[in-house]
Amino acid sequence: ADHGLDLAEKDFTVNTVAGAMKSFFSELPDPLVPYNMQLELVEAHKINDWEQKLQALKEVLRKFPKENYEVFKYVISHLNRVSRQQRANLMTSENLSICFWPTLMRPDFSSMDALTAARSYQGIIDLLIQQCPFFF
Repeated sequence: ADHGLDLAEKDFTVNTVAGAMKSFFSELPDPLVPYNMQLELVEAHKINDWEQKLQALKEVLRKFPKENYEVFKYVISHLNRVSRQQRANLMTSENLSICFWPTLMRPDFSSMDALTAARSYQGIIDLLIQQCPFFF
């Protein structure tokens, strides 16, 4: 609510800010990546041809509700910026995707389908972070 909040001035650690962000997305009524888009993302991610895979993923992203798309674009763009500093922070796109995919997608781990797709979900977020300029 406080748009004038300066996190640097508050001397929060990076882990505190990341934890707050993950908590925010975890508490949304629906995940940022809509459930009805997750299977489409998995199917697009299975495509072997690199160019076709990227194009198919981009088409699924375009189907997101406008608000979800804009926030997701912002989050993935931020994670891309963090990954570009991996020499200093050790946070590669893979490390970031491992940390954030469960929060962004929030699968129902009580179903075998979600457990089976977990590796795909992480790979999708990793690819989106790596190829952020193409997707957004």
